[in-house]
Amino acid sequence: MSEKQGNYGPQYGQQPPGYYGQQPPPGQQPPGAYYGQQQPPYAVTSQPVSTNMIITQVPDPKPPDYLILSIFVLLCCNLLLGLIALVFSILSQSAYGSGDSESARTHGKVALGLNIAGIVISVVIVVAVLIWYFALLGSVAAATYG
Repeated sequence: MSEKQGNYGPQYGQQPPGYYGQQPPPGQQPPGAYYGQQQPPYAVTSQPVSTNMIITQVPDPKPPDYLILSIFVLLCCNLLLGLIALVFSILSQSAYGSGDSESARTHGKVALGLNIAGIVISVVIVVAVLIWYFALLGSVAAATYG
């Protein structure tokens, strides 16, 4: 084997140029090597992992304002209660638009109550008028044909 080893390292069977089994002279220790000495204790540290938490605030769902029902009651059933219910429906929409969901919910419930009252009162009046009409019609028929 020749002395020419190049950059390929030692040939098989040859001792590499190092200090196997013996300590190197002082000042020539390779960095990170501790021959014959105890290795210093290692402390394993880990960096805290930063987690970005995105919190999105979901807006409250829009409470019902019963605007269509108010218009129906206004036009078809009870003019007075339908008009008042329409005002409360518009107030409910306005309160929700300004961000006051609780007030919008309250105004919507008032509008619903007025709409139900308007429908019930109208149905009662219609039934009462029909009963009165047929009762009157029956008495007229009995007097005429009787």
